[in-house]
Amino acid sequence: MMNTMTKSNKRRLSISLYLNYLVHGIGLIILTQNMQALGNFWKVPIATVSYVISGIGIGKLIAYFLFGYLSDRFGRRQLVLTGTLSYMVFFIGIPFTHNIAIAYVFAIIAGVANSALDSGTYPTFVEMGGSSSASNVFIKAFMSLGEFILPLAIAMLEAKSLWFGWSFIGTLLVLVANLFILRGAKFPEMNHADEAFIENHENTSKLRKIIATVSLAIYGYTTMAIMILFTQWISMFATNNLGYSSLVSHGLLSLYSIGSISGVIFNFILLKMKVSETKLLVAMNAL
Repeated sequence: MMNTMTKSNKRRLSISLYLNYLVHGIGLIILTQNMQALGNFWKVPIATVSYVISGIGIGKLIAYFLFGYLSDRFGRRQLVLTGTLSYMVFFIGIPFTHNIAIAYVFAIIAGVANSALDSGTYPTFVEMGGSSSASNVFIKAFMSLGEFILPLAIAMLEAKSLWFGWSFIGTLLVLVANLFILRGAKFPEMNHADEAFIENHENTSKLRKIIATVSLAIYGYTTMAIMILFTQWISMFATNNLGYSSLVSHGLLSLYSIGSISGVIFNFILLKMKVSETKLLVAMNAL
């Protein structure tokens, strides 16, 4: 029950959920950061590797609409577990798969994992009480942390001429450890309404809701498109077109992640100061 959750249980559950999003940050870029190695491993051109990466988006799109219902029907824990286990399948499957079609299936599974985590995690933070906005900001921070760590780890593996698959196996071990943390955590009571949100928005007109929905959809698409375009190609562009070393090329993505983490901290402070989320969205869109 939400109101009987102890502070230690909330802390344990939060840590587990945030760790999943650290792994999710890694999962978003691990294929792109290993494009050259995967191309050599699969004996295919970079363009084909890029097609495999697109499977993540397909999996996410297919699962997103279904998992919202399943989260309400079967509970948040089941969706979080589904996401965690799906990511485990992805991380163990890719470095041992020589078949492109099977690799594409694993990429789709990664997209499914992403949707499952979103469907189970965001409602959980709302139902735990406290500031859901702040929790969502921390989710982004842990994603950015994963995007910061991975490029440096891959650069180190390349510098020492080690197997690219260690980046997948290392992330898999984080998920295995996180399963033990998640196992002992209780989830809050489902469908605990955010009363403050409902009170503030119950009188919003239908037209304004439609405009807000369309605007947020466009904003979500463009921001994701920019992020994916940059994270997918910056390292290869820096290596092939700018002549940078592997360490510097991967490091550019880590610098991007530092900017992302800085933005997260800045936004968190502003949200704590009760700055309007709408004003922040407009400002971020302008940037």
